[in-house]
Amino acid sequence: MDLGQIVVDQYLILLHGMPLSLITTSGLATWENEGQSFSCHYDQITHEGEHLGKFRCLYQKEGSPEIFLLVEPPSSPEGFSVILLDHPPRTLH
Repeated sequence: MDLGQIVVDQYLILLHGMPLSLITTSGLATWENEGQSFSCHYDQITHEGEHLGKFRCLYQKEGSPEIFLLVEPPSSPEGFSVILLDHPPRTLH
């Protein structure tokens, strides 16, 4: 899968010019409980800035073109934010 570059503007997070959907860890748990198959890919931030080199988690339901970006919910202690990792995990869904 060619992830291309994710672009963030004032109101949207875009991948190939299309808005990304958002998902939280509780949303992923719901997918798992429902038996929904999905894949996970990691996108490294390559543009200059404070998060250069970090990784974002992108999820895709089996059979769907829609891509979901893993985020913290607004109710989390840090508030709404994209979850960033220093290194991608070794195991993927």
